[in-house]
Amino acid sequence: MNLIEVSKVTKVFSLENQTKQVLNEISFSIKPGEFVVLRGNNGSGKTTLVNMILGLLKPTSGEVKLFGYSPDDPRSKINLGVMLQKVSVPRNMKIKELINLLRSYYPNPLDYEKIVAAVNLEAKQEFWASKLSGGEEKRLYLALALAGNPKMLILDEPTTNLDTDGCSNFWTQIKEYRKKGLTILMITNNQSDWEELKHLATRTVTLSNGEIVEDKIINSSNKSKVKNIDNQQNSKSVMVSALFEQIKAESLQLVRNPLDLLGIFGLSSLAFLLDKDIGKDMAELSMLFFAGLILFIFSIERLGKRVATERIEGWLNLLRVTPLPPVIYLAAKVIVALMVLASTLILILSAGAFKLEVDHNFFGWLSIFGSLIIGIIPFAILGLALGYLFKPKSVDSIVGLSLPLALMTCGLPLPFLASRLENLVTFLSPFYHYAQLALWSAELGYEEPLFFHVIGLLLAGSMFGFVAIWAFKRQDVVS
Repeated sequence: MNLIEVSKVTKVFSLENQTKQVLNEISFSIKPGEFVVLRGNNGSGKTTLVNMILGLLKPTSGEVKLFGYSPDDPRSKINLGVMLQKVSVPRNMKIKELINLLRSYYPNPLDYEKIVAAVNLEAKQEFWASKLSGGEEKRLYLALALAGNPKMLILDEPTTNLDTDGCSNFWTQIKEYRKKGLTILMITNNQSDWEELKHLATRTVTLSNGEIVEDKIINSSNKSKVKNIDNQQNSKSVMVSALFEQIKAESLQLVRNPLDLLGIFGLSSLAFLLDKDIGKDMAELSMLFFAGLILFIFSIERLGKRVATERIEGWLNLLRVTPLPPVIYLAAKVIVALMVLASTLILILSAGAFKLEVDHNFFGWLSIFGSLIIGIIPFAILGLALGYLFKPKSVDSIVGLSLPLALMTCGLPLPFLASRLENLVTFLSPFYHYAQLALWSAELGYEEPLFFHVIGLLLAGSMFGFVAIWAFKRQDVVS
């Protein structure tokens, strides 16, 4: 089985009503045990081709297979290690934490100690991953590529910014992994690499103007002996481990950025300024309205901006070349967000109980708490989708525009709409179903059967989830 199979692949970009063909019917394959060097001048299409092999771009026409699967399939990445040229790691994670996070995505990861020893990062394990020098960054990226104990490496300009010692260590590791039978695809324009490559590489594939102008065997005797490659699927235990590590990583980044927490809890504490003299029912209604508003703003704004930032900085691209299923990544973000929202809601309900003197027994408060938390899940998923579709500043604008939309469609009287149109708008609005669920939990009266609102929120959550997963996997994201 060919590990990489590219068949008549063409790529055309459309920019501002203009089209540009970057690749023209490219076809080639890489067999187990080969060391292939992809060459070509800047603009020849090397990076575009590699991005399609990795599933970061979709061909305009033609087909790409990676380990026998579509590059979109997480199974195609189980035996793959990738060192991207441009990527940004999370700001508030240490080297050790980041490597172990990547290791959790694979069914048979390489031992942590072997990874840091291989890239000479033993002394830097507790350093922040985002604050390394250029050469140290490259060593970290190689460590992440080795995390899954790969059978094949794809290396994009791996020696750029490496000093003499760094280059020497890199080539030492490559030689060791070649002895173990690793297949390698390397992209380089660094002339100093050729002193090593002329003894290690088996083939060179040269691109020019989007076409292969040379596919040359240079050292057929250097082909490594490869054991049978088992393209195993991720087991349930691996998925549970990946989810746990992803939740841990999200939590660490949140705790290490206290301004976010201070902002949300500071805003929530404004609930203690609500007035109890407006009447019992109105006081409870104002508590519910304030709680829903705070939860909505946080779930959309914080999640959306975090995801948008990770996408713009390139962290999402690194995740997409691992076998991490999108649902695990999305679920971890939603779970951490719900943990924060639960703490926020407890603060607001405490203000209702002690400041507004809202009277409920334990199960009454539990009903309100559960309804507000469960009902906010579709909006948290919506925040994820917005983060994958828009830039961080655009997410802020969307949050600002969505607030009046929420007020207009949550079930309040709308004098400027005809009654039939008003009913249609509110029935289709997840804000309306959320408001009715909150009213039911507080026994303040609600419209229509409860299951109608539950189904409305489930449908909204399913639709937002579909958009979020599509946006996470959407093609041409790197363009």
